[in-house]
Amino acid sequence: MTLPDPEGRDGPAELSIVLVSTNQRHLLEQYLPTLLALRGEATFEVGVVDNACRDGTADWVVRTYPEVRTIRNAVPRSYAANVNQGIRRLRRGRYVAVMNPDVKCLPGLLSESVGFLDRHPDVGLVGPQLLEPDGSVQLSCRRFSTPLTLVLRGLQLDRVVRAASVDRFLMKDVDHGRSLDVDWVFGAMMIARREAVAAVGGMDERYRVTHWEDEDWCCAMWRGGWRVCYVPAARAVHEHQQAGRRRPFGRMGRAKAINAVRMLVKFRGRLSRTAAGAGRPAS
Repeated sequence: MTLPDPEGRDGPAELSIVLVSTNQRHLLEQYLPTLLALRGEATFEVGVVDNACRDGTADWVVRTYPEVRTIRNAVPRSYAANVNQGIRRLRRGRYVAVMNPDVKCLPGLLSESVGFLDRHPDVGLVGPQLLEPDGSVQLSCRRFSTPLTLVLRGLQLDRVVRAASVDRFLMKDVDHGRSLDVDWVFGAMMIARREAVAAVGGMDERYRVTHWEDEDWCCAMWRGGWRVCYVPAARAVHEHQQAGRRRPFGRMGRAKAINAVRMLVKFRGRLSRTAAGAGRPAS
Protein backbone atom coordinates (compact mmCIF):
# COMPACT_ATOMS: atom_id res chain seq x y z
CA MET A 1 0.00 0.00 0.00
CA THR A 2 1.32 3.44 -0.90
CA LEU A 3 1.38 5.93 1.96
CA PRO A 4 0.75 9.63 1.35
CA ASP A 5 3.39 12.24 2.10
CA PRO A 6 1.42 14.60 4.38
CA GLU A 7 3.89 17.49 4.11
CA GLY A 8 4.40 17.42 0.35
CA ARG A 9 7.75 17.19 -1.37
CA ASP A 10 8.81 20.69 -0.39
CA GLY A 11 7.31 21.12 3.07
CA PRO A 12 9.28 21.03 6.34
CA ALA A 13 9.86 17.78 8.19
CA GLU A 14 11.53 16.56 11.33
CA LEU A 15 13.68 13.95 9.61
CA SER A 16 15.41 13.32 6.31
CA ILE A 17 16.16 9.59 6.16
CA VAL A 18 18.83 8.23 3.80
CA LEU A 19 19.19 4.57 2.86
CA VAL A 20 21.93 3.27 0.56
CA SER A 21 21.35 0.11 -1.46
CA THR A 22 24.09 -1.83 -3.20
CA ASN A 23 22.07 -4.70 -4.69
CA GLN A 24 20.01 -4.90 -1.50
CA ARG A 25 16.51 -4.70 -2.92
CA HIS A 26 15.61 -7.91 -1.06
CA LEU A 27 16.33 -6.17 2.24
CA LEU A 28 14.40 -3.05 1.28
CA GLU A 29 11.42 -5.19 0.33
CA GLN A 30 11.51 -6.69 3.80
CA TYR A 31 12.32 -3.69 5.99
CA LEU A 32 11.38 -0.43 4.22
CA PRO A 33 7.69 -0.99 5.11
CA THR A 34 8.64 -1.04 8.82
CA LEU A 35 10.07 2.47 8.44
CA LEU A 36 7.09 3.84 6.52
CA ALA A 37 4.79 2.38 9.18
CA LEU A 38 6.19 4.95 11.64
CA ARG A 39 4.62 7.94 9.84
CA GLY A 40 2.60 8.74 12.95
CA GLU A 41 5.74 9.24 15.07
CA ALA A 42 7.37 12.05 13.10
CA THR A 43 7.18 13.87 9.80
CA PHE A 44 9.91 12.62 7.50
CA GLU A 45 11.11 12.22 3.96
CA VAL A 46 12.89 9.09 2.76
CA GLY A 47 15.48 8.78 0.03
CA VAL A 48 17.02 5.59 -1.34
CA VAL A 49 20.40 5.91 -3.04
CA ASP A 50 20.75 3.22 -5.73
CA ASN A 51 24.49 2.54 -5.84
CA ALA A 52 24.65 1.25 -9.43
CA CYS A 53 22.44 -1.68 -8.41
CA ARG A 54 21.89 -4.59 -10.79
CA ASP A 55 18.78 -5.82 -8.96
CA GLY A 56 16.38 -3.08 -10.01
CA THR A 57 16.35 -1.31 -6.64
CA ALA A 58 15.42 2.15 -7.94
CA ASP A 59 12.75 0.89 -10.33
CA TRP A 60 11.18 -1.17 -7.55
CA VAL A 61 11.11 1.81 -5.17
CA VAL A 62 9.54 4.10 -7.80
CA ARG A 63 6.92 1.50 -8.64
CA THR A 64 6.08 0.45 -5.07
CA TYR A 65 6.65 3.60 -3.00
CA PRO A 66 6.47 6.66 -5.28
CA GLU A 67 6.58 8.97 -2.24
CA VAL A 68 10.15 7.76 -1.55
CA ARG A 69 12.80 9.70 -3.44
CA THR A 70 15.30 7.75 -5.52
CA ILE A 71 18.84 8.80 -6.34
CA ARG A 72 20.53 6.72 -9.05
CA ASN A 73 24.28 6.36 -9.46
CA ALA A 74 25.53 5.04 -12.78
CA VAL A 75 28.81 3.84 -11.28
CA PRO A 76 29.45 2.47 -7.77
CA ARG A 77 30.59 4.93 -5.12
CA SER A 78 31.80 4.46 -1.56
CA TYR A 79 29.23 4.14 1.20
CA ALA A 80 30.28 7.49 2.67
CA ALA A 81 29.94 9.20 -0.72
CA ASN A 82 26.45 7.74 -1.16
CA VAL A 83 25.40 8.91 2.31
CA ASN A 84 26.70 12.43 1.70
CA GLN A 85 24.93 12.53 -1.65
CA GLY A 86 21.66 11.58 0.04
CA ILE A 87 22.09 14.19 2.78
CA ARG A 88 22.69 16.89 0.17
CA ARG A 89 19.62 15.92 -1.84
CA LEU A 90 17.21 15.52 1.06
CA ARG A 91 16.89 18.94 2.68
CA ARG A 92 13.53 19.02 4.46
CA GLY A 93 14.44 17.53 7.83
CA ARG A 94 15.80 19.29 10.91
CA TYR A 95 17.55 15.99 11.62
CA VAL A 96 19.27 13.58 9.26
CA ALA A 97 19.00 9.81 9.72
CA VAL A 98 21.34 7.35 8.02
CA MET A 99 19.90 3.85 8.00
CA ASN A 100 21.05 0.53 6.58
CA PRO A 101 18.61 -1.53 4.48
CA ASP A 102 18.99 -4.42 6.96
CA VAL A 103 17.33 -2.51 9.83
CA LYS A 104 13.82 -3.39 11.00
CA CYS A 105 12.24 -0.36 12.66
CA LEU A 106 10.34 -0.87 15.91
CA PRO A 107 7.65 1.44 17.34
CA GLY A 108 9.18 4.41 19.14
CA LEU A 109 12.36 4.48 17.06
CA LEU A 110 11.73 7.88 15.51
CA SER A 111 9.71 9.57 18.24
CA GLU A 112 12.25 8.69 20.95
CA SER A 113 15.21 9.75 18.82
CA VAL A 114 13.66 13.07 17.81
CA GLY A 115 12.45 13.72 21.35
CA PHE A 116 15.93 13.14 22.80
CA LEU A 117 17.55 15.48 20.28
CA ASP A 118 14.89 18.12 20.92
CA ARG A 119 15.59 17.97 24.67
CA HIS A 120 19.39 18.03 24.31
CA PRO A 121 20.45 20.82 21.92
CA ASP A 122 24.15 20.11 22.54
CA VAL A 123 23.84 16.55 21.19
CA GLY A 124 24.92 16.26 17.58
CA LEU A 125 24.23 12.59 16.92
CA VAL A 126 22.39 9.69 18.53
CA GLY A 127 22.13 5.97 17.95
CA PRO A 128 19.27 3.70 19.02
CA GLN A 129 19.51 0.39 20.82
CA LEU A 130 20.05 -2.29 18.17
CA LEU A 131 18.77 -5.80 18.75
CA GLU A 132 19.78 -9.11 17.24
CA PRO A 133 17.02 -10.98 15.39
CA ASP A 134 16.64 -13.19 18.49
CA GLY A 135 15.91 -10.11 20.62
CA SER A 136 19.25 -9.93 22.42
CA VAL A 137 21.00 -6.56 22.64
CA GLN A 138 23.78 -5.78 20.19
CA LEU A 139 26.66 -3.89 21.74
CA SER A 140 26.20 -1.06 19.27
CA CYS A 141 27.75 1.80 21.26
CA ARG A 142 31.49 1.76 21.72
CA ARG A 143 34.54 3.51 23.06
CA PHE A 144 37.03 4.63 20.47
CA SER A 145 39.34 2.03 18.95
CA THR A 146 42.95 1.63 20.02
CA PRO A 147 45.72 -0.14 18.09
CA LEU A 148 45.45 -3.02 20.57
CA THR A 149 41.70 -3.52 20.19
CA LEU A 150 42.00 -3.31 16.41
CA VAL A 151 44.65 -6.05 16.37
CA LEU A 152 42.81 -8.29 18.84
CA ARG A 153 39.50 -8.02 17.03
CA GLY A 154 40.94 -7.91 13.54
CA LEU A 155 42.75 -11.22 14.08
CA GLN A 156 39.80 -12.57 16.11
CA LEU A 157 42.07 -13.17 19.10
CA ASP A 158 39.28 -11.82 21.31
CA ARG A 159 37.35 -15.00 20.49
CA VAL A 160 40.11 -17.08 22.06
CA VAL A 161 41.27 -14.95 24.98
CA ARG A 162 39.15 -12.46 26.87
CA ALA A 163 40.88 -9.09 26.93
CA ALA A 164 39.99 -6.24 29.28
CA SER A 165 40.78 -3.73 26.55
CA VAL A 166 38.21 -5.31 24.22
CA ASP A 167 35.58 -5.45 26.98
CA ARG A 168 36.17 -1.76 27.59
CA PHE A 169 35.96 -1.02 23.86
CA LEU A 170 32.61 -2.86 23.73
CA MET A 171 31.41 -0.94 26.81
CA LYS A 172 30.54 -4.11 28.70
CA ASP A 173 31.02 -2.18 31.94
CA VAL A 174 27.92 0.02 31.49
CA ASP A 175 24.15 -0.45 31.63
CA HIS A 176 22.93 -0.62 28.02
CA GLY A 177 19.40 0.03 29.23
CA ARG A 178 20.23 3.68 30.05
CA SER A 179 20.82 6.68 27.83
CA LEU A 180 24.57 7.29 27.72
CA ASP A 181 27.21 9.63 26.41
CA VAL A 182 29.34 7.37 24.19
CA ASP A 183 32.33 7.73 21.91
CA TRP A 184 30.52 6.34 18.88
CA VAL A 185 27.51 4.37 17.69
CA PHE A 186 26.97 1.90 14.86
CA GLY A 187 26.29 3.38 11.46
CA ALA A 188 23.40 0.96 10.92
CA MET A 189 21.15 3.71 12.31
CA MET A 190 22.43 7.18 13.18
CA ILE A 191 20.33 10.31 13.65
CA ALA A 192 22.26 13.57 13.42
CA ARG A 193 21.37 17.21 13.91
CA ARG A 194 21.59 18.94 10.54
CA GLU A 195 23.28 21.93 12.19
CA ALA A 196 26.00 19.61 13.50
CA VAL A 197 26.47 17.97 10.10
CA ALA A 198 26.83 21.41 8.53
CA ALA A 199 29.46 22.29 11.14
CA VAL A 200 31.63 19.14 11.05
CA GLY A 201 30.92 17.93 7.52
CA GLY A 202 29.57 14.66 6.23
CA MET A 203 31.19 11.24 6.32
CA ASP A 204 34.82 11.03 5.18
CA GLU A 205 34.69 9.72 1.61
CA ARG A 206 38.27 8.44 1.77
CA TYR A 207 36.89 5.28 3.39
CA ARG A 208 36.41 3.40 0.17
CA VAL A 209 34.69 0.36 1.69
CA THR A 210 32.04 0.33 4.42
CA HIS A 211 33.79 0.20 7.82
CA TRP A 212 34.93 2.83 10.31
CA GLU A 213 33.28 5.82 8.67
CA ASP A 214 30.73 5.74 11.52
CA GLU A 215 33.42 5.88 14.22
CA ASP A 216 35.22 8.59 12.26
CA TRP A 217 32.04 10.68 11.94
CA CYS A 218 31.31 10.43 15.66
CA CYS A 219 34.88 11.50 16.42
CA ALA A 220 34.35 14.52 14.19
CA MET A 221 31.20 15.34 16.18
CA TRP A 222 33.05 15.25 19.50
CA ARG A 223 35.97 17.26 18.13
CA GLY A 224 33.47 19.81 16.83
CA GLY A 225 31.96 20.26 20.29
CA TRP A 226 28.89 18.04 19.81
CA ARG A 227 27.95 15.16 22.10
CA VAL A 228 27.20 11.65 20.81
CA CYS A 229 24.61 9.66 22.74
CA TYR A 230 23.12 6.17 22.87
CA VAL A 231 19.32 6.18 23.31
CA PRO A 232 17.96 2.71 24.22
CA ALA A 233 14.34 3.91 24.33
CA ALA A 234 14.66 4.04 20.53
CA ARG A 235 14.97 0.47 19.26
CA ALA A 236 15.49 -1.40 16.01
CA VAL A 237 16.47 -4.90 14.90
CA HIS A 238 19.72 -5.14 12.96
CA GLU A 239 20.31 -8.12 10.65
CA HIS A 240 23.97 -7.25 10.28
CA GLN A 241 26.42 -9.19 8.12
CA GLN A 242 29.95 -9.44 9.52
CA ALA A 243 31.91 -10.62 6.51
CA GLY A 244 35.12 -9.11 7.79
CA ARG A 245 34.78 -10.86 11.15
CA ARG A 246 34.01 -14.21 9.51
CA ARG A 247 36.96 -14.01 7.09
CA PRO A 248 39.56 -11.61 8.55
CA PHE A 249 42.04 -12.32 5.75
CA GLY A 250 39.45 -12.17 2.96
CA ARG A 251 38.81 -9.15 0.75
CA MET A 252 36.44 -7.48 3.21
CA GLY A 253 38.70 -8.21 6.15
CA ARG A 254 41.64 -6.61 4.36
CA ALA A 255 39.51 -3.59 3.45
CA LYS A 256 38.49 -3.17 7.09
CA ALA A 257 42.14 -3.29 8.15
CA ILE A 258 43.08 -0.60 5.62
CA ASN A 259 40.26 1.63 6.87
CA ALA A 260 41.31 1.07 10.49
CA VAL A 261 44.88 2.15 9.73
CA ARG A 262 43.59 5.16 7.80
CA MET A 263 41.51 6.27 10.80
CA LEU A 264 44.36 5.87 13.29
CA VAL A 265 46.74 7.78 11.03
CA LYS A 266 44.14 10.51 10.48
CA PHE A 267 43.64 11.17 14.18
CA ARG A 268 47.22 10.27 15.23
CA GLY A 269 46.23 8.66 18.51
CA ARG A 270 43.88 11.48 19.49
CA LEU A 271 40.74 9.33 19.42
CA SER A 272 40.95 8.39 23.09
CA ARG A 273 41.30 12.05 24.09
CA THR A 274 38.39 13.32 22.02
CA ALA A 275 35.38 12.42 24.19
CA ALA A 276 35.41 12.68 27.96
CA GLY A 277 33.20 10.47 30.06
CA ALA A 278 32.06 7.84 27.56
CA GLY A 279 29.62 5.62 29.44
CA ARG A 280 28.38 8.47 31.60
CA PRO A 281 24.55 8.65 31.88
CA ALA A 282 23.25 11.21 29.40
CA SER A 283 21.50 14.16 31.00
